Amino acid sequence: MNARYIRVWLGRRLLSRRVAELGRDAYIDRPEMLGGPEGLYLGDEVLIRPHARIECIRSGAYRGKIVIGARTSAQLYFHCAAAQLVTIGTDVLIAGRVYITDHDHAWPEGGEKLVVAPVTIGDRCWIGEGAAILKGVELGAGCVVGANAVVARSAPAGSMLVGAPARPVKRFDPQSGQWRRVQG
Repeated sequence: MNARYIRVWLGRRLLSRRVAELGRDAYIDRPEMLGGPEGLYLGDEVLIRPHARIECIRSGAYRGKIVIGARTSAQLYFHCAAAQLVTIGTDVLIAGRVYITDHDHAWPEGGEKLVVAPVTIGDRCWIGEGAAILKGVELGAGCVVGANAVVARSAPAGSMLVGAPARPVKRFDPQSGQWRRVQG
Protein backbone atom coordinates (compact mmCIF):
# COMPACT_ATOMS: atom_id res chain seq x y z
CA MET A 1 0.00 0.00 0.00
CA ASN A 2 1.23 3.48 -0.81
CA ALA A 3 1.28 6.39 1.67
CA ARG A 4 -1.54 8.33 -0.06
CA TYR A 5 -3.89 5.35 0.10
CA ILE A 6 -3.18 4.94 3.82
CA ARG A 7 -3.68 8.68 4.46
CA VAL A 8 -7.02 8.68 2.62
CA TRP A 9 -8.19 5.51 4.37
CA LEU A 10 -7.27 6.85 7.82
CA GLY A 11 -8.74 10.27 7.01
CA ARG A 12 -12.08 8.75 5.94
CA ARG A 13 -12.12 6.53 9.00
CA LEU A 14 -11.60 9.47 11.36
CA LEU A 15 -14.02 11.69 9.42
CA SER A 16 -16.78 9.06 9.52
CA ARG A 17 -16.73 9.21 13.32
CA ARG A 18 -17.15 12.99 13.41
CA VAL A 19 -19.58 14.03 10.66
CA ALA A 20 -23.36 13.46 10.60
CA GLU A 21 -23.21 11.59 7.28
CA LEU A 22 -20.31 10.48 5.10
CA GLY A 23 -21.29 9.13 1.69
CA ARG A 24 -19.45 6.38 -0.18
CA ASP A 25 -15.97 7.55 -1.23
CA ALA A 26 -16.53 11.08 0.16
CA TYR A 27 -13.38 12.71 1.45
CA ILE A 28 -12.07 15.99 2.85
CA ASP A 29 -8.33 16.17 2.19
CA ARG A 30 -6.40 17.82 5.06
CA PRO A 31 -8.90 20.50 6.16
CA GLU A 32 -7.60 23.69 7.81
CA MET A 33 -10.67 23.75 10.05
CA LEU A 34 -13.63 21.47 10.60
CA GLY A 35 -15.95 23.15 13.09
CA GLY A 36 -19.15 21.48 14.30
CA PRO A 37 -18.69 18.38 12.12
CA GLU A 38 -21.86 16.83 13.55
CA GLY A 39 -23.76 19.27 11.29
CA LEU A 40 -21.98 18.16 8.10
CA TYR A 41 -23.64 15.82 5.57
CA LEU A 42 -21.54 14.66 2.59
CA GLY A 43 -23.05 12.70 -0.31
CA ASP A 44 -21.34 9.94 -2.30
CA GLU A 45 -18.05 10.79 -4.01
CA VAL A 46 -17.82 14.33 -2.60
CA LEU A 47 -14.22 15.56 -2.77
CA ILE A 48 -12.99 18.61 -0.91
CA ARG A 49 -9.36 19.50 -1.61
CA PRO A 50 -6.79 20.58 1.01
CA HIS A 51 -7.00 23.63 3.27
CA ALA A 52 -10.80 23.79 3.41
CA ARG A 53 -12.47 25.65 6.24
CA ILE A 54 -15.88 24.15 7.01
CA GLU A 55 -17.87 25.57 9.91
CA CYS A 56 -21.23 24.38 11.20
CA ILE A 57 -21.80 26.89 13.97
CA ARG A 58 -23.00 25.10 17.11
CA SER A 59 -23.35 27.86 19.68
CA GLY A 60 -26.32 29.24 21.59
CA ALA A 61 -29.41 29.14 19.35
CA TYR A 62 -27.38 28.23 16.26
CA ARG A 63 -27.27 24.67 14.93
CA GLY A 64 -25.63 25.09 11.54
CA LYS A 65 -26.01 22.38 8.93
CA ILE A 66 -24.11 21.95 5.65
CA VAL A 67 -25.42 19.43 3.12
CA ILE A 68 -23.27 18.68 0.06
CA GLY A 69 -24.72 16.48 -2.70
CA ALA A 70 -23.11 13.57 -4.53
CA ARG A 71 -20.17 14.05 -6.87
CA THR A 72 -19.62 17.67 -5.85
CA SER A 73 -16.03 18.85 -5.68
CA ALA A 74 -14.42 21.89 -4.08
CA GLN A 75 -10.86 22.97 -4.77
CA LEU A 76 -8.16 24.44 -2.50
CA TYR A 77 -9.10 26.86 0.29
CA PHE A 78 -12.87 26.34 0.02
CA HIS A 79 -14.64 28.06 2.94
CA CYS A 80 -18.24 27.23 3.87
CA ALA A 81 -19.96 28.46 7.04
CA ALA A 82 -23.50 27.79 8.28
CA ALA A 83 -25.39 29.09 11.29
CA GLN A 84 -28.64 27.63 9.89
CA LEU A 85 -28.43 25.79 6.54
CA VAL A 86 -26.24 25.70 3.44
CA THR A 87 -27.35 23.19 0.80
CA ILE A 88 -25.11 22.45 -2.19
CA GLY A 89 -26.60 20.20 -4.89
CA THR A 90 -25.17 17.27 -6.83
CA ASP A 91 -22.46 17.51 -9.49
CA VAL A 92 -21.49 21.05 -8.42
CA LEU A 93 -18.00 22.28 -9.34
CA ILE A 94 -16.49 24.74 -6.87
CA ALA A 95 -13.18 26.40 -7.74
CA GLY A 96 -10.53 27.47 -5.23
CA ARG A 97 -10.92 30.18 -2.60
CA VAL A 98 -14.74 30.17 -2.82
CA TYR A 99 -16.66 31.43 0.22
CA ILE A 100 -20.25 30.34 0.91
CA THR A 101 -22.12 31.54 4.02
CA ASP A 102 -25.68 31.77 5.32
CA HIS A 103 -25.00 34.56 7.81
CA ASP A 104 -23.26 37.80 8.59
CA HIS A 105 -22.93 39.95 11.69
CA ALA A 106 -25.47 42.59 12.67
CA TRP A 107 -23.92 46.01 12.26
CA PRO A 108 -23.53 48.53 13.88
CA GLU A 109 -24.74 46.59 16.94
CA GLY A 110 -21.75 44.29 16.59
CA GLY A 111 -21.12 41.51 19.04
CA GLU A 112 -22.19 37.95 18.37
CA LYS A 113 -25.62 38.74 16.92
CA LEU A 114 -25.97 37.14 13.49
CA VAL A 115 -28.29 37.84 10.58
CA VAL A 116 -29.11 34.42 9.10
CA ALA A 117 -30.82 33.23 5.90
CA PRO A 118 -30.33 29.79 4.28
CA VAL A 119 -28.34 29.31 1.07
CA THR A 120 -29.22 26.83 -1.68
CA ILE A 121 -27.02 26.03 -4.67
CA GLY A 122 -28.76 23.88 -7.28
CA ASP A 123 -27.45 20.82 -9.11
CA ARG A 124 -24.75 21.15 -11.80
CA CYS A 125 -23.71 24.70 -10.86
CA TRP A 126 -20.21 25.93 -11.49
CA ILE A 127 -18.73 28.42 -9.01
CA GLY A 128 -15.64 30.29 -10.25
CA GLU A 129 -12.38 31.07 -8.46
CA GLY A 130 -12.65 33.47 -5.54
CA ALA A 131 -16.44 33.85 -5.70
CA ALA A 132 -18.52 34.62 -2.60
CA ILE A 133 -22.11 33.45 -2.16
CA LEU A 134 -23.83 35.28 0.67
CA LYS A 135 -26.78 34.69 3.00
CA GLY A 136 -30.24 34.14 1.55
CA VAL A 137 -29.05 33.30 -1.98
CA GLU A 138 -30.75 30.56 -3.98
CA LEU A 139 -29.10 29.56 -7.25
CA GLY A 140 -31.15 27.39 -9.60
CA ALA A 141 -29.72 24.33 -11.35
CA GLY A 142 -27.00 24.91 -13.92
CA CYS A 143 -25.96 28.41 -12.81
CA VAL A 144 -22.45 29.64 -13.58
CA VAL A 145 -20.82 32.11 -11.20
CA GLY A 146 -17.82 33.99 -12.61
CA ALA A 147 -14.47 34.38 -10.89
CA ASN A 148 -14.47 36.83 -7.98
CA ALA A 149 -18.22 37.43 -8.23
CA VAL A 150 -20.06 38.44 -5.05
CA VAL A 151 -23.52 36.85 -5.20
CA ALA A 152 -25.96 38.59 -2.86
CA ARG A 153 -29.20 37.91 -4.77
CA SER A 154 -30.89 34.74 -5.95
CA ALA A 155 -30.86 33.71 -9.63
CA PRO A 156 -33.03 31.31 -11.65
CA ALA A 157 -31.76 28.10 -13.22
CA GLY A 158 -29.33 28.49 -16.09
CA SER A 159 -28.11 31.99 -15.16
CA MET A 160 -24.56 33.24 -15.68
CA LEU A 161 -23.58 35.73 -12.97
CA VAL A 162 -20.56 38.05 -12.92
CA GLY A 163 -19.35 41.08 -11.00
CA ALA A 164 -19.44 42.52 -7.52
CA PRO A 165 -22.29 42.65 -6.80
CA ALA A 166 -23.04 39.80 -9.20
CA ARG A 167 -25.68 40.31 -11.86
CA PRO A 168 -27.01 37.96 -14.54
CA VAL A 169 -25.40 38.58 -17.94
CA LYS A 170 -26.54 35.44 -19.78
CA ARG A 171 -29.16 32.76 -19.49
CA PHE A 172 -28.95 29.26 -20.92
CA ASP A 173 -31.64 28.44 -23.48
CA PRO A 174 -32.19 24.66 -23.28
CA GLN A 175 -34.08 24.55 -26.59
CA SER A 176 -31.22 25.99 -28.64
CA GLY A 177 -28.45 24.75 -26.34
CA GLN A 178 -26.97 28.28 -26.39
CA TRP A 179 -26.24 31.01 -23.85
CA ARG A 180 -28.27 34.17 -24.58
CA ARG A 181 -27.44 37.64 -23.32
CA VAL A 182 -29.78 39.08 -20.71
CA GLN A 183 -31.31 42.37 -21.85
CA GLY A 184 -30.95 45.40 -19.61
